[in-house]
Amino acid sequence: MICLVCSFTAFSQEQATSKDSTSSYKINTVFGSGHKGCKIPFGYFIQFDAGYTKFGHHNVFLPEISMGMILNHNWSVGMTGSFIGNPQGLSFHHTTTDSTGQQTKDYKYLKGGFGGALLEYTLFPRSMVHVSFPLMIGMGYLYWDYAKHSTPGTSGSTFYHHNTYGTAFFVIEPGVKAELNLSKMFRLGLTVSYRWAPDPDIRYASDGLINQFNIKLGLKFGKF
Repeated sequence: MICLVCSFTAFSQEQATSKDSTSSYKINTVFGSGHKGCKIPFGYFIQFDAGYTKFGHHNVFLPEISMGMILNHNWSVGMTGSFIGNPQGLSFHHTTTDSTGQQTKDYKYLKGGFGGALLEYTLFPRSMVHVSFPLMIGMGYLYWDYAKHSTPGTSGSTFYHHNTYGTAFFVIEPGVKAELNLSKMFRLGLTVSYRWAPDPDIRYASDGLINQFNIKLGLKFGKF
């Protein structure tokens, strides 16, 4: 029995040595010369969105563009940015008349935008209709464009404007998106999200002005 055990041990060591010397016996690793290429499928995307939200009681149009890469069909990593598309709708003004009859109109328009890093996970991306969960984390900047129009009591007028009362702020926006695969390279999406910025110091604006829900209709194209 002792001789049999010893002979079996020697035979096993010989077999392992012969296997190690052949190319068929390899350890699977992420990196190494044994790989012909990366095993994770890569893709890319560019997306254009038309967004609607409210700042206080004002209706706001938010154009948005996003781009990035897609990992393993499910994970999207990239950048996104939005800006106020209708600053004329976010304004207030008042008119004053002095003793000489000169009338002065003061206008202030809220302008700016926000953007940052985009992380998105897609469930069942190969299905015709699927759901994804985008998350944007970044910074924003809003400012008042101050304009003044003066009309003297006799003739002529003056007009000037400048930017003032700007503020930067941190912003985070999670959401949920329903997408429809129109073709292999085009997708149509509808997103509902919530934008949250902790206490941005925007003069002439109420607290929580930009903490609002958003609705976006977007067209995405790329290699999915």
